[in-house]
Amino acid sequence: MIRVSILLVVILWIAIPTAAQTKGNAKDQEVIKSIAQKWQDAWNQHDMKALAALVAENVDFITVGGTWLKNQKNFEEHHSIRHQMQFKESIWITKNAKVKFVKPDVAVVHVNWGMRGDKDPDGTTRQPRDGIFTWILEKKKGRWLIIAAQNTNISQPVPSK
Repeated sequence: MIRVSILLVVILWIAIPTAAQTKGNAKDQEVIKSIAQKWQDAWNQHDMKALAALVAENVDFITVGGTWLKNQKNFEEHHSIRHQMQFKESIWITKNAKVKFVKPDVAVVHVNWGMRGDKDPDGTTRQPRDGIFTWILEKKKGRWLIIAAQNTNISQPVPSK
């Protein structure tokens, strides 16, 4: 009986913090989801300073085209150039953001998005497309920022679950 009680205490000691990490805090979850909305707003206003404010200074960011941007300055410069031509008329739609806490101050976020109005490098308008972002966010000094990201075009619908 003592062994069962000790085992139960150990399991609870491990399980409760793990469950709290995975679920996270509801306020933090809403703040993180609001970052996906802020991304959409900054993108559609073609405000690259506002977009860059969502990423950490030392961000590792892989674009949908496979370019690796290694800091906030590089991120802003890259996107500023693209928004002068390729994305000048683009409309970004954040469809969904799913948050999973790895630790109370670290979260993985999958953002499903759609885009229309962007162009190929030769100026040809692209067909509307969908994609999925994987973001890693970290909370420092009370502020959530994207510290790493991988963006991918998708060729089939994303499951809603």
